[in-house]
Amino acid sequence: MKKLFAFAQPAALLLLVCALLAPTPAHAQRHWFEGEPTPLRYDIAITPDAAAGAFTGEASIVIETSAPLGAIVMNQMELSIQAASINGVRAEAAADHAAQTLTLTPRHALPAGRHTIRIVYSGRIYDEAYGLFRVSYNADGETRRALATQFEPGDARRMAPMWDQPNRRAVFGLTVTAPTSEMVIGNMPVASSQRLPRGLTRTTFADTPSMPSYLLFLAVGDFERITQDVDGVELGIVVRRGEAERGRYALQAGAESLRYFTEYFGIPYPLPKLDMIGVPGAGGFGAMENWGAILYFDQYLLLDANSSEGDRRTVFEFVAHEVAHQWFGNLVTMMWWDDLWLNEGFATWMEQKAMDARHPAWEPWLSQLAGGTATAMALDAREGTHPVVQVVNTIDDANLAFNMITYQKGLAVVRMLEAYVGEEDFRRGVRDYLNARLYGNAQTEDLWRAVQAASGQPILEIARGFTTQPGFPVLRTSSARCADGRSGCIRIAQQRFALDDASRTGELWALPLVTQRLGQAPQRTLAAAAPEQIISLPGSGPYLINAGQTGFFRVLYDGANFNALRDRFTTLSTEDQLGLLLDYWAFARNGDAPFANYLDLVARLPADANPTLVNTTIGSITALAGFAAGRPEEAAVERFALNTLRPFFAEIGWEAREGEHANAPLTRGALIGALGGLGDEAVLAEVRRRVAEDDIPPALRNTVLGIYAASVTPAEYEQLLAQARGAQDFVEQRRAWLRVAAASDPALAARTLQLVLGEDIPRQIRTQVLSVVAGGHTQMAWDFLVENRAAIEALLDPLQRLEYPPGIAGRSADPAMIPALEAYARDFPEGARGNVAAAIAGIRIRAATAERVPEAAAWIAAHERRAQQRRAR
Repeated sequence: MKKLFAFAQPAALLLLVCALLAPTPAHAQRHWFEGEPTPLRYDIAITPDAAAGAFTGEASIVIETSAPLGAIVMNQMELSIQAASINGVRAEAAADHAAQTLTLTPRHALPAGRHTIRIVYSGRIYDEAYGLFRVSYNADGETRRALATQFEPGDARRMAPMWDQPNRRAVFGLTVTAPTSEMVIGNMPVASSQRLPRGLTRTTFADTPSMPSYLLFLAVGDFERITQDVDGVELGIVVRRGEAERGRYALQAGAESLRYFTEYFGIPYPLPKLDMIGVPGAGGFGAMENWGAILYFDQYLLLDANSSEGDRRTVFEFVAHEVAHQWFGNLVTMMWWDDLWLNEGFATWMEQKAMDARHPAWEPWLSQLAGGTATAMALDAREGTHPVVQVVNTIDDANLAFNMITYQKGLAVVRMLEAYVGEEDFRRGVRDYLNARLYGNAQTEDLWRAVQAASGQPILEIARGFTTQPGFPVLRTSSARCADGRSGCIRIAQQRFALDDASRTGELWALPLVTQRLGQAPQRTLAAAAPEQIISLPGSGPYLINAGQTGFFRVLYDGANFNALRDRFTTLSTEDQLGLLLDYWAFARNGDAPFANYLDLVARLPADANPTLVNTTIGSITALAGFAAGRPEEAAVERFALNTLRPFFAEIGWEAREGEHANAPLTRGALIGALGGLGDEAVLAEVRRRVAEDDIPPALRNTVLGIYAASVTPAEYEQLLAQARGAQDFVEQRRAWLRVAAASDPALAARTLQLVLGEDIPRQIRTQVLSVVAGGHTQMAWDFLVENRAAIEALLDPLQRLEYPPGIAGRSADPAMIPALEAYARDFPEGARGNVAAAIAGIRIRAATAERVPEAAAWIAAHERRAQQRRAR
């Protein structure tokens, strides 16, 4: 599943909406089935009624047991059971809706062997993206509906009774009775179809391979399909009728990804077809890796004339992620949700591998370091984090486990270990791991043992430290004498890196280091999990401890070495320049180093710096301006931010240039957004001119319109409203409503919030509109959420229900928000405590950073005096 951690907010940079889960106590009862019976096969027949929001169903389940059974207990949720039998004999059926179980009691105990269960039932079709759900959209002036399913982690039980957990793999046969005029899509190709009276057709799909229940899929709608043969696999795009051509780029990305992963894993894709299905909508996720039938929301699959380069990258990233899951997650599945990262962290790493292999000019690893990895490190350094491998006891816990630590720290740990053992040895270990467990389940250490065996390196020792305990280290370095009295050694002291006092705990890590004296070849060193040690680094001169920046740790150099690196900053590799910028921004925020160190590095960036270096500078400098808002230093910091970013924009300009860096379009948009947000008069004037004259290239359309929307007058707001209400295509509706939500005028923002309660805004994006308003009006949005709690929570799917409210509150820097959030979350389940704690920690950290603004302002004042003196000479 491709979880959504951020989305592009008009008139601003990325706004991270992440929440973390602290482990539920290990002694809590796990909600799963152990022992027998074992399900072998399901035959499920469904007749949905999209208009009524209901369906009828019949399930035939073959089970096996080696011992007599007095009763059979399985999962169900919100199903109405009409009849049940075992081996053709009626059985008593008792549903426990609180426990989400169904108990079948036969007249006599069942003997060991195989048995067939038959259950007749009915259920709901939901309006949010879980279970069997429906979406509404406009087509040719009419409202139409499509159906799709979303079952991960525990919602297959909403469509049929079953053992709904990842280690109970079984074969699924699926039959659906639907209008003849509509297309039905399942995991497998159609095996047979039969025309029925009243304009219906009964379609039966071929049997799936043995798989977990959360991968089962069904879609019904007025779809069209385009296909491409990819080495014998039928790759398809299935979307609303009339939209197929917008999926051509995704089809190409799918073909590139299929070929890359087939070669990487050394295992052919095992199904005859792979469909990528787009439906209008939104939720706590963007796509889901159902085997042979990947579900996407339209905005992550389709492109149009208004799509930007960023949109294209997003489509490729989503496609690569979900196609990677067809092996890592589907062919071999984690045993239980504790090891969710085995699915998601690995697939996130593989999506970047595919991007790097197929589109190296995008420099995906550099962008990943500045984006997902940096964000994961910020979250992992505060209260409320959790180990990559975590304790999951309930479905609520499992829903909360889809978070930045699982995805992005998981990716970073895999990348660090691959860099340590080498690409070929790592791939050999991955192949061995998969081949040993085809169509089965695995746990984290199964992967590490396979890589350790393939490489001969102590992977288990390193991996356990980074996956079974929270946080990561900061290494404090200084020059030291070697044991024999020679120079050329480095003293390294490690402790957990912390952004708050609660995270100053005593964990230690075995560390795969890549060390380097500038001008010399890098060397690999395994540092022990010890508070302090001395490592050999022959030679003299400045050195790096994380050369290439593949390690998941930060490095705080002694003053002399930092000064030497600072003075040679532009001679370092782009990766190491980025690493220093990220590390010293973090140190400035937590007080480990003065703001001056970070700002000294920024001052050395040339106007033509690599786009990713510019992007990360945009993020930190605009954040600094945000921390200064309302303080005496606000004007000085804002002036510094503008003066820092303007040279980059002067270099890159409004118009694309032939031969420019592949990432320049992304940076151009980010600079326009940042400068507009900071109030740059020239940028704002040009934005208004381009909007008035409709002179906006597609690559900048979303950015320019977003900046315009942020500063609209009441009359212009009415125009934005009219555009949003008049939009017909869902993707364009989403863009238009998010622009409406970007208005900075508090009165207009309040009007937008009221619209969230009405019918103007498509149901699926109402909570996104609220989130965008919260970006500029956090207290207003929070008060609105509290006042309308029931109405807003009714719009949230299970992936969002416990993380969305803390995500809104967590944007505040006002400590007064903390008791309000605590009161709101008083009745949250045990597993969500860390989620709330992480949001509270974020509020405190932002408030603490704001208190450090005078230190940055002092550097700015000194910097401006020096600049004036130079000009006066």
